[in-house]
Amino acid sequence: MPQAESAFPRSSRVSLVAAGLLAAAVCPWPAWAAPESTKVVIGLLLPPEEAEAASLRGGAMLAVEQANQAPTPKVTLVTRGRIGQWGADAVEAARMVLDDGAQGLIAPPNGAATHLALQVAGRTAVPVISLCADSSVSQTGVPWMVRIAPTTIEEGRFLLSSLTTGQSDRPQWVALVPDGRAGREISLDLNRAASAAQRKLKRVYEVSSTLTNLESVTAQVLKEQPTGVLVWLDPVPAGRLTKRLREVGFAGKLAGPSRCNSPAFLASSGRTSEGFLVPAIILDTPGEARLLSFQAAYRQRYGIEADFTAAEGYDAARLLVHILEKNDPQSLPRAFPLAFSLPGASGVLSFDAEGNRKIALRLLSARRGCFAAVEREQK
Repeated sequence: MPQAESAFPRSSRVSLVAAGLLAAAVCPWPAWAAPESTKVVIGLLLPPEEAEAASLRGGAMLAVEQANQAPTPKVTLVTRGRIGQWGADAVEAARMVLDDGAQGLIAPPNGAATHLALQVAGRTAVPVISLCADSSVSQTGVPWMVRIAPTTIEEGRFLLSSLTTGQSDRPQWVALVPDGRAGREISLDLNRAASAAQRKLKRVYEVSSTLTNLESVTAQVLKEQPTGVLVWLDPVPAGRLTKRLREVGFAGKLAGPSRCNSPAFLASSGRTSEGFLVPAIILDTPGEARLLSFQAAYRQRYGIEADFTAAEGYDAARLLVHILEKNDPQSLPRAFPLAFSLPGASGVLSFDAEGNRKIALRLLSARRGCFAAVEREQK
């Protein structure tokens, strides 16, 4: 498939094992036969190092359990993923399709894992539902992919437009991003977001995954004296950075991605989370009711509160099951771009021609241990 091949300049780096498995997929869709008792098999690529693995898996499992409430179970969820060399998750994604019979894949927020899942999808024509916010995900040339999560560019632009006051060319914000490949992707997207919002990021600092440079980063932020900091990290390190910034006296605005709308963020930041800002998808009245229903079901099933990633995982599984039930393997590639909307726990699931979710955002602020809507004029 020339289109998929040209979209992945790193494909030569996939391990030999993965390449061998993919070579077996000589048809535009995999040759497999699901058990008669199971009509739909979906695969969840979940590397053990994925920061939000438990939330994503819990949301997807809840969706599958609800789909199987009929007398005869019809959906099976297969989960794979492991730590290893760059191509390790490509092996696991390929095995889900070729060995486990997965008809579609859910890819995690992790950008590298999502790109590997898309390599498999480009050769097997299985659809992929991604939770990755990197803009590069929708530039891979794989047409049978949609993204559940808002993009970093969308969320960054919204925050900078909503919260920045004064002259548009005044550099007021700095950003904290992960180290390595993930941080480079986020940094590129945040700079694009700033440009789209007619703003400029003063500096972008990489934060070690183990937070070993926490003290030096916070000292540099204070030296820059920005009016605001974008803490673009996973929920737990974002919470710890927020706490430290407040402890050393930073009094400016703090904001982060929607995935920080999480009990894990609130627990790691404690009382210093007060006033932390995140974007959220605007929900209508039925949407609010669906979210509350999902949160109640998640709480009853797992005994903990659901976060935004759990809602996205739930919606990803429901959407994938819906697509697979409505299309046979031969017609799956022609089902994209998706022309329908599906009500979800995280909002209505509707997508553009590139597979990006159609959304409008609102602003939430942490107040007394939870996130609540804030009026735009309070910026």
